[in-house]
Amino acid sequence: MHPRRNGSSSLSRREFLARSSAAVAAGSAGLGLINQEPNQEPPPTSAKRTGGRAVTPYDVITVEGHRDIYEFNDRFGDGEDSPLRDSMLQRYMDGGMNVIIIPVSGTAPRHRHGNHKMLEGSLQTLDLILREIEKTDGRAGVILNREDIPTEPTRDKVWFFLDMEGGEPIQIDPESGFRRDLRMSLVRSFYRMGVRGIQLTHNERNYLADGIQLEGSSAGGLTPFGREVIQEMNRLGMMVGVSHLADVSLSEAAEVTEAPLVSTHTNVNAQIDTPRQHHDDEIRAIAGTGGLVGIRYIIDSRGHTPYELLVDEIDHITDLVGVEHTGVGWLGHDVGDPRGGAHEGHTEVELQSFYEHWDNFMQLLSQRGYSDDDIALVAGGNFLNIWRDILK
Repeated sequence: MHPRRNGSSSLSRREFLARSSAAVAAGSAGLGLINQEPNQEPPPTSAKRTGGRAVTPYDVITVEGHRDIYEFNDRFGDGEDSPLRDSMLQRYMDGGMNVIIIPVSGTAPRHRHGNHKMLEGSLQTLDLILREIEKTDGRAGVILNREDIPTEPTRDKVWFFLDMEGGEPIQIDPESGFRRDLRMSLVRSFYRMGVRGIQLTHNERNYLADGIQLEGSSAGGLTPFGREVIQEMNRLGMMVGVSHLADVSLSEAAEVTEAPLVSTHTNVNAQIDTPRQHHDDEIRAIAGTGGLVGIRYIIDSRGHTPYELLVDEIDHITDLVGVEHTGVGWLGHDVGDPRGGAHEGHTEVELQSFYEHWDNFMQLLSQRGYSDDDIALVAGGNFLNIWRDILK
């Protein structure tokens, strides 16, 4: 077991300590730890822990970096009137899930509730999510600004952060004579409707950049339009997502941005050697902007979902650039999801609740020697600190 891990890199131009000083001044709630009553003992840290439990999912503010709309699709397809209100929200709250980043678009029709038209489908999906939230009578909300960022764990409300998986819906053809100031009109329009993040690409090439399908000698970098999009997102206060970018595009995005880059749901190539995963140079580039990498559920060659491997990835990122650049992308379908449960090819996590997912993962972090404060950062505190920096 190692002591509290601090990483080895210097921080970026977006100095992490400056960004989180307000959280430190506010006490442990700023890191996501629940406030202690005066007569309670403080939670143990890794340096003092003698085999007791780490913090639980109910003790910290959790942020899930990426949850696709697939369960909405499945439940609407089965005739449910309001999947979020009737089937999903209580599971999230029981699981200790406080904030969920949900994409309202993607390159495949399944990302747009079956609509094959990119812009129209994205608008319809955004409307679907917002209407579902409205039906919860205040038990769900949308993070729009700094004031909406939760400051302590809660089991009676879930916040959604609206993202876009790929910049195709905001593309505007560069027509001859087209006014330059209008090229960002769709970015601004989605911002006004509540979207606060854009993944620059999904896997393919678009008008902004090249995705990971073009990784290698054929991959290009950012287009002039992609650079403009990053600059406009920085100005508005939006999260720049790089989970699916080719390495050249990611490197150039790190040079252009004035705000943290966030890879909401990607793994580490040192542990999982496929083009989809980040190499060390990419992790350093993201950390150099003050950003983070959110690791995600995988299925190994034996058909298992080993959370130990996910913790190996957290270890790798922490040793490379610091624990303040880690997060959780996705821990898998739970037993209540139509895609979870005991179906053919299911893994062990699909027989568990969301609470079991988070608790098992956090206990493994504790066993590796992460302190309660560091576990709170990994589980969601790092996302929160970035949003305190970028949101208006």
